[in-house]
Formats: sequence, structure tokens, C-alpha cells
Amino acid sequence: MRKVLRLAWFERAHTFRTSRALVVLLVIVIAVCYCLQGFVVGAVQAHASNVEKHSNVSVIELSTIRPDARVLDGESLSEVSRLKHVVSVVPWMQHDLDLADEGDWPSPTVSPGSLWATTYFEPRLPKMIEGDRPASLQDDEILLPDSVPGGNLRHLYGKTIMFGYTHIDGKYQGSYRTIPLKVVGIYDNSVPDKDGENPSYVSENTMNALFDGNAPESYTFAYVKVDSGDNVPVVQKKLAAMGFGVAGAAGQQDVTGVLATLMNIGRFMLPIVLVCSLTFGSFLSVIWMKQRKRSLALLRCLGYTAGQLGTLALIQIVQLVVAAGIVGIVLGTGLSLLLARFVDSGDLLNLTSLDSVVFDPVLALEMLGITGAGAVIGALPLSVKIAHSQPDALMRG
Repeated sequence: MRKVLRLAWFERAHTFRTSRALVVLLVIVIAVCYCLQGFVVGAVQAHASNVEKHSNVSVIELSTIRPDARVLDGESLSEVSRLKHVVSVVPWMQHDLDLADEGDWPSPTVSPGSLWATTYFEPRLPKMIEGDRPASLQDDEILLPDSVPGGNLRHLYGKTIMFGYTHIDGKYQGSYRTIPLKVVGIYDNSVPDKDGENPSYVSENTMNALFDGNAPESYTFAYVKVDSGDNVPVVQKKLAAMGFGVAGAAGQQDVTGVLATLMNIGRFMLPIVLVCSLTFGSFLSVIWMKQRKRSLALLRCLGYTAGQLGTLALIQIVQLVVAAGIVGIVLGTGLSLLLARFVDSGDLLNLTSLDSVVFDPVLALEMLGITGAGAVIGALPLSVKIAHSQPDALMRG
């Protein structure tokens, strides 16, 4: 074995030189696959995680539309908030709200109408037009719709505006009051939902201030945020057993399954490396045999056994694969860093949760191991054939 290793080391330069084209090809394949594993897979996983955290996938809606549904009040919602896997419970409330100063209207002759202050619940908010999508709102903040009668409200973004609302003074009695709120975002309201055509969104505390601390005794809807889409069915069953009227996003289980697949997409990339390695090993064996026929015949005449020649072939193939793998991983890491910087600088793909792309030693070892094993398995049949060929047959070929 030592004799074979010395010969393989002595011939390493010749081996790389005669197989340069295939080594370059394998470097490209490994660099691309490592980049896919490192950056693209990370981006897909970040996007899937972002969708799960900031969409209806992990949200359960409670309602009292069904006649026998349990009442949604402070006591029952407090009970829901204590359930396992429940992150938060937000009751749905609305209160009349309008722009108190006509100078803030988009049109001097057309009133924008009521903006209907609504309890803010981030997973249900459409895309933002101005500002970032906040996880929560402060007590003096408000999100406004983009389109209203008379134009749009984008000119109010970033300003503190006086809003008017009706204060309940008594039964069938009310007075007009104002409240200052800072506009921290403008959202797209082109597709209305059950919140209405032009709702604005405020925090629960601001909503309670509009009600002057006299919150409704019961609610029509409430939203339950679950820690993961996978746990939504479990929480839904528990809530239904407690008598609540339970609803969820349509096709929620199917969507959760798709997200789970996306978050484990890395498992589907490694077979590509294996197939490429098998193909590379097979072609390399053919080229190696054609280039080394006469030298192998001389080695057989010098006393090298069939087993030694087969081992020599596999060692030289492993040399090429490991060298190509290391160079490919270095290039793949650099490409991943460039892509990450490009995405971050341009704020592309809306991947706010994309982690910094760094060298992953576990992934590198996995790719090197699979690439080496694939090349050896692919090269093994022809290596054995080379080793057992007679010297005269090799010299004639």
C-alpha cells in the first residue's frame, strides 16, 4: 500500500495536468451546488419562515357568527391566551375615526370619509406602500390606507396628524373629540376585506382610549397567533372542544406542508452533487485508462499487482475530487457572499430574516464526502477492468 501511495504522490502533477478539463468542470459543479445549498436554500428557508411568522398560516380566527359559539369576552380570551402554543390573542374592534383638519385631506373638495380605527394584527396586514411593516404599533402610532375618496394619503406619511372621533357621553349622546397620532405607514387597501374599504390600524391601547376605557363587553372576532403552523390543528381542536367558533386560513394544512418542504429544501440538493460525482468518476476512469494504458502495462511488468493498480486508480481519482471539491467550496462561498451582499444592498426579495452567509464546515464536509464517494463508486467498475487487463492488451490499445 505504501508503494502505491508513493507512486500516486509522485504522479500527482501529471494526473492533474492530464485531467484538467474534468477538474474544472467538477469545480464549477461543486461551486454552484454549494452556492445553492448556502445562499439559495438559506433564502428559501428564510422566506418560508417569514411567511409562516407573518401570514395567516399560523393564525386561528375565533368568531361568534355560529349561534352556539362561545362568547368572546375578556375572560374567555384570557383563557385562550394561556393555552399551550398560543403566542398572542387579539380581539377585533373598530371605532369611527376621521381626519380632523381639512388641510390634511387629499382633495380640498372631497372628504376622505371615515377611516375606521381597527385593532392592529400584523399577519393580516396587506403589503406596505410607505414605511416598513411593523410587528406592533406604539400607542401614538397609526397605519393609514393608501386610497381614499379624493386621492391618496401618502402625503401624511411620517407626520403627526389630528384625528377626530365620537366620544360616547351617555346613552344616545356623543361629542366630537380629537387625538394626535403619528402616521408610521401607508398600506395597500386595493383589495378590501371584512375590515372595510378604508380602515386604519392602531394599537389595542389606542383603541381602548378611543372607547374611553369602556371596551366592548364582547367581541365579534378575535385572532389567535400560534407559535408554528404545524401546531395550528392541535390548537384548533382544543379551541373547538372549549366551545369556540373556530376558523382558519383555507388550505392551511396544505400550505403548512409546502412551507415545511421549502424549509427542508437543502435535502434535495445533495443528490444533484452525488449524480454529478458518479458521472464525473465514470468519465474520468475512461480518460484515465486511455491516457495510462502503456504506463499501466509497464507497471504490471515491473511487478505491480492487479489490486495495486486498481487502488492506484481510485487514489488518483480521490486526489482530483478532493482538490476540485476544496476549490469549488471556496468559490461557492465567495459567490454566496457576493449574492448576499447584492440582495442586502438592493433590499431584494424582501428577505428581512436572511442570515449572513458564512462558511459552513458541516456542509463542506458533507459535499466533499458525497462527491468523493460518488466518484469512487462511479470509477470502480472501469478501475477494476484496468487492473485486470493483460499488459499486451493494454500496449496494443
